[in-house]
Amino acid sequence: MRGDPQLAGSAIARINGYCFGAGMEIAASCDVRIGVTTARFGMPEVRFGIPSGMEACLLPQLIGWGKTRELVYTGDAIDAAEAYRCGFLEQLVEPQGLNAGVERWITSILAAGPRAIRLQKELVRDWERMTIKQAVQAGIRACVRARQTDEPRRLMQAFIERKNDRKK
Repeated sequence: MRGDPQLAGSAIARINGYCFGAGMEIAASCDVRIGVTTARFGMPEVRFGIPSGMEACLLPQLIGWGKTRELVYTGDAIDAAEAYRCGFLEQLVEPQGLNAGVERWITSILAAGPRAIRLQKELVRDWERMTIKQAVQAGIRACVRARQTDEPRRLMQAFIERKNDRKK
């Protein structure tokens, strides 16, 4: 990641080629994934006599149990279009658009409030293990925590000023 403090702890998987086994697990552990149309994905470990482990446990929340079973039981590879269709990739781009796609995400993250990003990441991690009722309550607490600084007021004021400038 670039040296921006706001991006600390954020992980963008930039996939340009083969993404097999541990590579797919590392990509699954990232916050978001962007891949090129020519990329290939798979979990071939069973073809070598070992099960997929470690971060492979993240796959069901990204692609569902059925697609996870298909990949880890068969060791078959899928193309980038299928990885996008099943939800493994958030963005699918032509090879020449990969850097621009990553930069768009970075620019958007940097446009947000640093504290808000940290709180949002914490919430997303919590949502993965909470019931809906617990997640709603955690969201309310996070909003209260966010308002303990002037970040929401400053960012809203900047938004209003930009909007007013466009009207002139």
